[in-house]
Amino acid sequence: MQNMRQQGQQGGTNIAPSTVPVQNVPMQAVPRMQQEMTDREELRNFLQEKTFSVTDVSEFQEYVTPYADAVQDYLDGEDLDDEDEIYEAAVEWIWVSDMTLNGQQEKWLTPTEFLEETPDYDSNPVPGEIVSDCEDQANTLTSLLIGSGEYDESEVRVAIGLVDFDGSTGGHAWVEVYEDGEWFPLDPTVGPYYDDDLKKVVYPDDYEDIDFDYFQDEDYSVIELWYYYNNEYFMDVTSGTGDAPDNWDETPSSYN
Repeated sequence: MQNMRQQGQQGGTNIAPSTVPVQNVPMQAVPRMQQEMTDREELRNFLQEKTFSVTDVSEFQEYVTPYADAVQDYLDGEDLDDEDEIYEAAVEWIWVSDMTLNGQQEKWLTPTEFLEETPDYDSNPVPGEIVSDCEDQANTLTSLLIGSGEYDESEVRVAIGLVDFDGSTGGHAWVEVYEDGEWFPLDPTVGPYYDDDLKKVVYPDDYEDIDFDYFQDEDYSVIELWYYYNNEYFMDVTSGTGDAPDNWDETPSSYN
């Protein structure tokens, strides 16, 4: 997914409340987001064409794998004991555009590919580091939170939609967590990113201070919600269809 500093095209059906003023979000908390894949049907068609489904679930759900060996090995290897440590590790992942990493505008990786294979990609501009863009980071963070046992499938989901960060609009994937009867967003892409123009990794100021609860108190600028999913549940937000539990009908208050 492409750098949010480029202006994207709007598309889809307006589901979420009106856009939150971007100036309320500190620069260090601005995530990286997709630009090209801004139409919700384009995205779903892409996944239907590119994903080989081996189970009776939506193509989105193939990319959340909490019980995969790579996910469990990462939890054990990094000694991640709770949600705070998991998010702290996730924020250190480096955002790299699909064009730079994969030579195409859109390519989804499984958590196994993201965690175990991207450090050794010949195309990785930061060799040895775990890299990719927003949907791979969101899918993997969701997998880690569920796979750790800190949350079950009714309490963590990947969100796909249209956002407005730092004055630019585009498609984005992030995570939502359900605690104390409310959802709040969680975004691993607020950390370091590879700038294709500068040809180097940029480390936002004080990004290490953005903790697990950060977006409970800070606005998160969502224009449209398209899909919610994890390995067990799927919901098309536009139509309200899917097999998700009742609490998935709710959205975070920080979108207001």
